[in-house]
Amino acid sequence: MPRSPLQMLDGLLGQEGMESAAHRFVLGGPFGAEPAEVSAARLAHFADAGGLLVETSHSYAKGQAEVAIGPWLRQNPGTLGVATKVGHDFTGADIPLSRDTVHGHVRAALRSLGVETIDVLLYHCDDPDRPVAELADTLVSLVEAGYVRRVGASNWPAQRLSALTAELAERGHTPVASYQFSLAEPDPAHLGGSLHADRAVLDVVGEHRLPLLAWSSQARGYFARTEPREINGRPDPYDTVDNRHRRRRCLELADQLGTRPETVALAWTLHHPQVWPSIGARTTEQIDRSLEARRLQLTDAQVGWLRHGR
Repeated sequence: MPRSPLQMLDGLLGQEGMESAAHRFVLGGPFGAEPAEVSAARLAHFADAGGLLVETSHSYAKGQAEVAIGPWLRQNPGTLGVATKVGHDFTGADIPLSRDTVHGHVRAALRSLGVETIDVLLYHCDDPDRPVAELADTLVSLVEAGYVRRVGASNWPAQRLSALTAELAERGHTPVASYQFSLAEPDPAHLGGSLHADRAVLDVVGEHRLPLLAWSSQARGYFARTEPREINGRPDPYDTVDNRHRRRRCLELADQLGTRPETVALAWTLHHPQVWPSIGARTTEQIDRSLEARRLQLTDAQVGWLRHGR
């Protein structure tokens, strides 16, 4: 009997599914900031294309993103899993991660999403004033309460992520990590306080074989553009000298392969077996363009050349 999408999701998030690229795309996008019918069409298209997981946050769109996704999930139960994050208020500011606050936000997320259990629940930020053991206990309590299936953290310093991984391992859990990760390495000074999966983070991810949900996996459209632009009133964090060279190499390889440079860049991200690229598509056509990356089987030499030029 074929496995359901959520059974497949459980397997892929487990150790045995790390090598499969077929279903590792995660759908993000402007849920809550667009007409409901646009969100519904994009969710349905992604599911029909074999997608398994939609990604959002309790704080996105001033708290309306989960509300926008909920009706489609209720009408299509068991079709897509959902990953959401808690730890920001509706302005995007960090909040204290007390057990009561986290549980309250998760219960609100469950009501908005209209699901009995959240598939992946992530801390949206760290709370450095709290011991990692306390934060791990809160995550485990969410699983034990039946609120969530998998837990993890986004934008934690590597040392704290390593400590959280150890604490959760003692409690029988392997966390999911979530960081910015793409072929374009951003300038952290312009990333707005979020963290890129740098070498230290990737060492933790690799050592413990953590699934890595890679947000901005297409570097906010950097490889599809040729002119610099501002993002949220700040300089584009991806517009660096090194990334301009990477974009040029993507264009060169795309010409050879008969595809688009942004597709090559996304295939580079997908080449990393523990990485789940999150695509912030705004249209069904953009979903299809992103999914084209699944057919590009880059060699290790091409992957190295795209990143380092050698």
